[in-house]
Amino acid sequence: MRDATLWQNAPGWNDSASPNLSTGWAAGAGRRRSVVYFGLSPVPVGATVLSASLAFHQTYAVESSAVSVHRVTIPWDERTVTWSSIRDSGFEGESAATIAAEAGVGARAADVSALVQSWALGTARNDGVLLAEGDEERAHTTYLRSSEIGSTQERPRLDVCYVTCSDGVMNGLEVGLDCGGPHCAPCTGATVGTSSAAVSSAAVSSAAASSAAVSSSTGASSAAADDPCAGAAALPPDPLPPARLSETGLYADITTRSRAAGTREFRPAYELWSDGAAKRRFVYLPPCSTVDTSDMDHWSLPVGARFWKEFRAEGVAVETRFIHRFGPGIDDWLFAAYAWDPARNDAFLVEEGVEDARGTAHDIPRTADCWECHGKLPERVLGFSALQLSHDGPGETIASLSDAGWLTVPMRGGVRPPGDARAAAALGYLHANCGNCHNSTGVATLRTRLLAANTTVESTDTYTTGVRVTPSFWEPGALYRITPGDPESSAVVRRMENRGSRAQMPPIASDTADAAGLAAVRSWIEGLGPPPEAGSGGSGAGGASAGVSSTSAGSGASSGGSGASSGGSGASSSGSGASSGGSGAACAGVPRLKLTQVAAGLATPVFLASPPGDRSRMFVLEKDGIVRLIKDGVLRSTPFLDIRGGASCPPARPASANPLVCTPSPTAEGGLLGMAFHPGYASNGRFWLFYTAAPRGNVTIAEFRRSASNPDVADTSAGSVPVRKLLDANHGGWNHAGGTLAFGPDGYLYASVGDSAVTPYSASPAKDLSSPLGKILRIDVDSGLGPSGNLSGAGVNPLVWDYGLRNPWRISFDRSTGDLYIADVGQNAWEELDIEPARTGRRNYGWPAMEGDHCVAAGCSRVGVAPAVEHSHSSGEGGSITGGYVYRGSAIPCLRGRYVYGDYGTHRFWTLRWDGSRVRDHVEITADLESRLPAASFGEDAAGELYVVMLTGEVFRVDPR
Repeated sequence: MRDATLWQNAPGWNDSASPNLSTGWAAGAGRRRSVVYFGLSPVPVGATVLSASLAFHQTYAVESSAVSVHRVTIPWDERTVTWSSIRDSGFEGESAATIAAEAGVGARAADVSALVQSWALGTARNDGVLLAEGDEERAHTTYLRSSEIGSTQERPRLDVCYVTCSDGVMNGLEVGLDCGGPHCAPCTGATVGTSSAAVSSAAVSSAAASSAAVSSSTGASSAAADDPCAGAAALPPDPLPPARLSETGLYADITTRSRAAGTREFRPAYELWSDGAAKRRFVYLPPCSTVDTSDMDHWSLPVGARFWKEFRAEGVAVETRFIHRFGPGIDDWLFAAYAWDPARNDAFLVEEGVEDARGTAHDIPRTADCWECHGKLPERVLGFSALQLSHDGPGETIASLSDAGWLTVPMRGGVRPPGDARAAAALGYLHANCGNCHNSTGVATLRTRLLAANTTVESTDTYTTGVRVTPSFWEPGALYRITPGDPESSAVVRRMENRGSRAQMPPIASDTADAAGLAAVRSWIEGLGPPPEAGSGGSGAGGASAGVSSTSAGSGASSGGSGASSGGSGASSSGSGASSGGSGAACAGVPRLKLTQVAAGLATPVFLASPPGDRSRMFVLEKDGIVRLIKDGVLRSTPFLDIRGGASCPPARPASANPLVCTPSPTAEGGLLGMAFHPGYASNGRFWLFYTAAPRGNVTIAEFRRSASNPDVADTSAGSVPVRKLLDANHGGWNHAGGTLAFGPDGYLYASVGDSAVTPYSASPAKDLSSPLGKILRIDVDSGLGPSGNLSGAGVNPLVWDYGLRNPWRISFDRSTGDLYIADVGQNAWEELDIEPARTGRRNYGWPAMEGDHCVAAGCSRVGVAPAVEHSHSSGEGGSITGGYVYRGSAIPCLRGRYVYGDYGTHRFWTLRWDGSRVRDHVEITADLESRLPAASFGEDAAGELYVVMLTGEVFRVDPR
């Protein structure tokens, strides 16, 4: 049941005007009572209610908002509950709160069909919702959000587990809620059935409230101790992990390391690299449950399934990782790591990770990092799959699980990689170590996940997306992702060898390259045959003509022919596509262009901007958190501003005196990403930065000031770093942060914010109007509010201007017309460019239902505004679009009014003209620019001249040839 009615007995509270609760400032919150009402009419008459669980979202503000989740398990016959809070620091705090019944309640209600149950939530300070540790004296505002939340999963929800005498089976009122299977023998004399179907197996928290009460959190009935389906004690359905490893169910006696009944050891056929650590793996499947193997590529594990992985580094037990599927939802998974402490003969939960655990070189990851590897596939567990269990032992195998009846579709023979032993070793290794991210639902460039249907090497995604395919991301010395016969010019090998940079693979949790894995991959590549001869095609875009897939949605015309790449070489195939630069009549076609280097040696630069009217200064953002100054054409050694935090969130060791910026890993997309200057910067010195902020990677827009005494440095005095924040939104900092700030022609600040790479994609907050993620925001920088004209309505975030965007990395305004150009990075198939006429806004650009002008899921109802241009991944054109600018400078007259942009992944460049309703003269200019470097961003100086910022550390100006 969702969308509770919420009331509060606070002065001035209007319960008819809003479904939300506000406790006000902490100092005055006192002991206000907030009441939540849920109608329980769907519960059958005469049912015995055994447990109820209430969940809702709560926000509190310190300068701005950050979302926390509070889950409450409420035994039906008790009046006290423990509130658990996931705080900013990740530390769990508990505080008792009182539940007072406002209507009749009992372990067995005579007639609950008309009952409306209410609880008064909170006699503790601040309405029973905990403040972050150490913040009790700071000003907070607390809200309980209800119907303004667009996402169904976030709305207040009450799950009720109950038993009827018709079948003696625990039933869940909320659709999809699994209450744990049989709980008592069927009763007699019942006349009323259940309101929902019984489900097979899970673990829920319950209360011993009646003769049918549950004796343990597994749901095993005390009256059915001999029930073959009653297994070992399970954990409650709560995303908070136990404090000790001994409480997770792995051991019957941790002092002797004797494992609990029902736990089984297994090993994968292809090991996951962990810098040489020795590992053992264990699994527990609830009795009478099965693993749904109807899809051999994606097993669905039962609720209550638990996994453990034990690590020994340098001969020492350092950690055990734990995974628990606590509910039926796709994200109902708990991940935890436990550090061993021999002195206490147990391992203890470490949420923020441990460096050099027990004096070894082994690092224990942060809990938040687990999702980076486990969140890309629906099964969430690595190493327990058809392919990984297709071996002859030791441990559980697909054959033993088939024989024991654990699999819904048995397959004793298993699934093996195709090809000979050399190919199988390499393909299996890449599947295990890369395929969890590099697949059709994750990183869609090189895909290395093997499928059950693969019967030949050539049919695998590894082959079709790797062999003789140009790398989507620049890698020095690499010819193709996989260069047949030449491992050393293969990007796969070079990235597997790399450590300590953004190029390394795997990107996290490894400081040492895997020599055995490299040997297997090298051996296979050597056996593929010699590399193609020079000039045989493919050097530009995978050897294929790409122009036919670059379309202008407004006109429906293909860009092929007018500026399409021929044979992948990057050369224009059209005489009009690369004219002599205006030497003919009235600028016929596109002028000849070149790139002129103006700076080098920058550390991962991602953006360039200049203050209005200042023709001597340009500012370049380095991703880690430094603003560099180019003055009079010279890159200055002294930073304009340094706010580096570190390459982790929270930073392990602050990298500057003002550690504001953090990125979860060197390869994450967060960091210092955008900068905008006030139109009156020359006099007021105000500017804004867009970054992912320590400690948790929140997407942040904050105001700073230029030094009053030195225009070449920022003000870093107390209270100025930052001056104030306009946005501080929960994000995580991993991927899809967006990152552009730009003042529009109306004087308001616009910001492009990504959707945080939520999985599944259908749950993207891009469609949730209460969230700032996946949006273009429009902000009045003086008031900090959303100005008139933004989207409005119940529950709508007042800053939202446009929505339905995945990762609008770079946006820009045409200085002359005010039109807004939005380059939205695609998922698996299409990159898109949206062009929004000046001062329109309030548009839905379709994500997650649409990618470009195409449905993400088959049979979808088309929604949103179609893109002006899209580029296909399959053609080799699209990889990761980088938006540019409409040129309004004076150095290249025949380029004026043309939009110039590129693609970071494929290293290609285009230009087009927008006539107000249609794209005209869409031409590729890759050959002219003669660059194979990855364009992270474009930039403008004060005069309107155009620059290209390369992630490799260079800045180039676009000049006429």
